[in-house]
Amino acid sequence: MPSVCLDTASAITGLTKRTLWRYIQDGRLHAIREGRGRRTSVPLAEVVALTDRVLDAEAQALVLAADRGDAEAQCDLALRLLELERLGSAREWFARSARAGYADAMCWLARDLLVGRCGGRDDAGGVLWLSQAAACGSPLAEALLIELHGAVCRKARAAADLETLETRLDAVEREVLLRVLNETGGAAAADADGEGDIDRVATSPIEEV
Repeated sequence: MPSVCLDTASAITGLTKRTLWRYIQDGRLHAIREGRGRRTSVPLAEVVALTDRVLDAEAQALVLAADRGDAEAQCDLALRLLELERLGSAREWFARSARAGYADAMCWLARDLLVGRCGGRDDAGGVLWLSQAAACGSPLAEALLIELHGAVCRKARAAADLETLETRLDAVEREVLLRVLNETGGAAAADADGEGDIDRVATSPIEEV
């Protein structure tokens, strides 16, 4: 029977862990203890029954992957929580994914810390996470760092002008996304025409080995 830890159950239901423990005590949830000193889990089906939204098979698979520690799934779960306005939980899952080394989550967490959407602001922390994402090779993080150190963003950060700051960061994100889409679209077209094969083979790490 698929199960998730109480942190994950709290995120998808919006209930506090204290409330979930009360549900375990009164029998509405059944605890699954995974060995001595290990975490307490609860059946995913019982957790889903507590939500006010339908979780289809794909959504449940995402939740289980995030619960197991899959960094990409954790970031995707955070994005869903952000859409649901569960801001504190969204930040927590962005942070989990970022700590696991997922660059996209580092960018999301950094932006959140810079503008304080999901909690208190931490300008230095936001810049630090962007720097780590850039070190992982994220083109978005590199572009955001350049923008942050530009005159407009420096002034906005100093004055806590969050509207201007978020507007500038949004613009950079759109620009990077469009550039990536154009580049990947061009590569796909070249492959469809049979072009680009030589370059792809020449740079394939399998072939180099």
